[in-house]
Amino acid sequence: MVALLALRSEDEDRSGGVSTREEGSATTTAPAESESNGGPIRFILGDRYASGETIDVVIENVGPRAYMFESAYQACYLSYFDSSGRRFIIPPGTHCDLLAEETIRPGERKKLFTWKLDECVKDAWGCVKSRPLAPGTYTIKGLFKPKFAGPRARVETTFRIVAA
Repeated sequence: MVALLALRSEDEDRSGGVSTREEGSATTTAPAESESNGGPIRFILGDRYASGETIDVVIENVGPRAYMFESAYQACYLSYFDSSGRRFIIPPGTHCDLLAEETIRPGERKKLFTWKLDECVKDAWGCVKSRPLAPGTYTIKGLFKPKFAGPRARVETTFRIVAA
């Protein structure tokens, strides 16, 4: 089975922006492609949402190669931050025991998950208590591996939540 497709930010931090791929017995490294502004994978999100709104988190492949993503619990493999840099988890990203990989080909868009713009404040192998995110600026980060060979795609987007 192929390894996890999009890695949490602690894996991104350890990699220093470099991905490792094995070919035969040799290991090669390639720099991760840049943020969503110029990279092959982009988040398709608005730049502003009302507090309590429910959104679909969607990615688009604008690059020349296919990439992989975790379709069962994709929210588990992305990282979420507020404007102070505080990392938090979201309810769709707490119960992460199933692997189901899918391909996103060049030119395709894929819905990853639906999110109520809330954060999980009590996780017991699944979110048992959440609260809406306060108005402010938030960032989502991810790292997606190519289906075959090539650099990983690092993607990041920032959006604002405003009072309803």
